[in-house]
Amino acid sequence: MWCLSQDIQHKTQRLEAAGISGSITHILWSRGYHSVEQIMEFLRPSLFAFHSPFLFKDMQAIIDRLKTALDRQEKVLIYGDYDADGVTGTALIYKVLKNFGFQVILYVPSREEGYGLHAEAIYKASAQQVSLIITVDCGITAVEETLLASGHGIDVIITDHHEPGERLPQAVGILNPKVVDSGYPFQHLAGVGVAFKLVQALFSTFRYPAGKGTELEYLDLVALGTIADIVPLTGENRVIVQYGLQVMTKTKHSGIQAILEECGLWGKKLKAGQISYIVAPRINAAGRMDTARLALNLLLEEDVQDAIQIAKALNQENNLRQSTERQILQHAEEMLSSAQIPEVIVLSSPDWHHGVIGIVASRLVERFKRPVFLISEEGNIGKGSARGISGYHVLEELEKQAPLLSKFGGHKQAAGFTIPVQNIDSFREEIINSFIQSGQSLEEQLWIDSFVPCSELSVKLQKELEELAPFGSGNPAPLLMTSDLTVKKIMTIGKNGEHLKLILQKNNLILEALAFKKGGELEKFKQLKNIDMIYTLEINDYFGEERIQAVLKDYREAMGDSFSEIAGTSDSVDILDGEEIISNSETGTPGLDRKMLVEIYKTIRNKVNENNQLYWMPEKNVHTHIEMIKILEELGILQWLGGTGPYLIELKNKDKTDLHHSLRFRLLSC
Repeated sequence: MWCLSQDIQHKTQRLEAAGISGSITHILWSRGYHSVEQIMEFLRPSLFAFHSPFLFKDMQAIIDRLKTALDRQEKVLIYGDYDADGVTGTALIYKVLKNFGFQVILYVPSREEGYGLHAEAIYKASAQQVSLIITVDCGITAVEETLLASGHGIDVIITDHHEPGERLPQAVGILNPKVVDSGYPFQHLAGVGVAFKLVQALFSTFRYPAGKGTELEYLDLVALGTIADIVPLTGENRVIVQYGLQVMTKTKHSGIQAILEECGLWGKKLKAGQISYIVAPRINAAGRMDTARLALNLLLEEDVQDAIQIAKALNQENNLRQSTERQILQHAEEMLSSAQIPEVIVLSSPDWHHGVIGIVASRLVERFKRPVFLISEEGNIGKGSARGISGYHVLEELEKQAPLLSKFGGHKQAAGFTIPVQNIDSFREEIINSFIQSGQSLEEQLWIDSFVPCSELSVKLQKELEELAPFGSGNPAPLLMTSDLTVKKIMTIGKNGEHLKLILQKNNLILEALAFKKGGELEKFKQLKNIDMIYTLEINDYFGEERIQAVLKDYREAMGDSFSEIAGTSDSVDILDGEEIISNSETGTPGLDRKMLVEIYKTIRNKVNENNQLYWMPEKNVHTHIEMIKILEELGILQWLGGTGPYLIELKNKDKTDLHHSLRFRLLSC
C-alpha cells in the first residue's frame, strides 16, 4: 500500500524568512517535527547538544570503580561483541583507557563461542589476575555469568544497548539506555554510543589532561559503529554521525584511514550510505567468517602501512562472505520455490555458515516482505538469526517460544537465538501459528514523504533534500512520488543483468531511473507505457555536469493524477503558526541580536589559554548562552572538543562572518 500524507497548508513565515524551503518543512512535519525548535535542532545538530553521561544513574559508581582500578593498577579486561558495533566500541574504550594509563587487555569472542559474556572467558580472566571486566555491546542478560565473575573476585561493568530481560546482572553498574530506570533520556544509542558515554564521563572526570586528546577525535569510531548497527539516526545518533563523518575525513586512526583507502573513499566527502554499504561490511566480515580479532587489530593499528595490509585481508574476508551469502541465498530461495510461501519463513540447513545467515535473512525479508528466521544446524544445536517487518517484534516472538529455545536476545527487528535441532519443526509451526492468530497483515506500506510534479524535479530540489542527511534507519532518504511518466527506454545493467535502467519522460523532462534487483521484471516493464513511481533522488556527476537520477523503490501502471489508491495519513492542517510555534520566550531564549553574540565571543576570547582553548560553563542564562555558542559553532568561529557542561571549547582563527549565514541565528532572531 502506498501511503501519502495529505497536503499541508503552510503558514510558515518564520521558517521561510529563515530560508527553509516548503519541501523540507513538509517532509519534517510528516516525520513528526512540528515546531521551530525541533526543526532547527534537526537541520543544525550541535555537539553542544550531547546529554551528560552522568544522567546514567550508575555512571558515578562506575567512574569511582575505574578510579580505584587506575590507582591500584588493576588488570582490566574489555569484553566486546564480534560485530562492527562491538568491535568499534571495544577499540574505543581500549584506546582511551590505555591513554589514561590503565592496565588493559582485550577479549572478543568468536562466533563459535557465541554472543555474550561466557563462563570460559571468566575462567581465563581469573587465571590472568583480571579484577575488573567491562563489557561492550553485550552483557545485559549475563545474570549467571556476573555471579560467576563475582565468585572469582572479578567486578563487572556492563555497557550494552540490547533489550534487558526480567532480571538484571549484579554488576558495579549498568549503562544501558533501554533499562527502564537507567536515567538516560535517549534510548537508541548503539553499543559504541553507550561506550562513548563512558568515555565522555572519563574525560570529564580527568578534566582533559594535556596530551590525552578529547572525545571529539574518537567520533569517527563512534560514527562507524553507529551506522553499522542500523540504529535510528535521530537525536544524539544524528549528532554522532554528522560530526563523526567529518572527523573521519581527517582521521587520526590509521585503521580507519586504511579501510577508507581500500574502499576508494579516502580523501572524499563521506556519506552515511557509503559507510553502511561499503565500509561496515568489511569490518563485519571478520567476525562473520572467523574471528573479529582481525577487524579489531585494524582499528588498533597505529602504522598506516601495516593497517593497509590488514584492510586488504579484511577485503578478502568480505569477498568470501559475499560468495558464501550468495550460495546460502540461492539455496534458501530454492527451498521456497517448490511450495507456497508461508506467512513467516523458517528455514534451516546444516550447510549454512551461521555468521552469514543474518544477512541472508535480511535479503529474504526484502524479497518476500515477511518475517524470516534462518537456522544453521551444527550437530544437535541450531544457531539462528531473525529479521522482522514493520509491526512484527521478533524478540517478543522469540520470548513466546522460549521453552523451545536454548537462549535468545537482540532487538525489535533483529535477533539471534540458539535452538536444539530437534525443536526446529515445532518452532516453525508455533511461529507461523502465532502470526496467523495475531491477525497481522503482510501488506507492505510505503510511506511517501512528498508528491513531486515533474516540473519541480531538479538538482536544486535534491540539494535541498540533502539538508536532511545523514540518512539511515529512522531518517531514510525522502521517498518521493511522481505520476504518469512515459517509459521511453529500458535495459538491464550490472552483473548478469540483475538491475534495470529506465529512461522516463513527461513533458520536457527526461529522467534516468535505476531499479536495483529488478532485472527479472524486464518483461513486466515492457508491457507498461506509463508508470507512477516511488523513488529517492540522487545527483549524478556526468562529465562534470550535475544531473538528477531516480532510484526506483516501487511502481505501478499509471493512474493519471488520481490518488484514489493512495491512503491519506493525516488531515490538512496549519503548521508552525499561532500556538504551534514555540516562541523565543517559551524556549527561554530572548530574541538574539549581534550585540549579545559579540559579548559572549569576547568573553570566551579573553579567557582562552595559549592553545586557544577554554574549559567553559555558563553561570547564568544557561539556555541562552548555549544557543549563542551553537550559533558560533555553526559559523565555524569555535569548535566543541568535549564535555556536556562544562565544555572544552577551541576558538578558531576566522575572518569576520555574517551572522545571517547561521540558520540558528536567523530563526532565533526573528
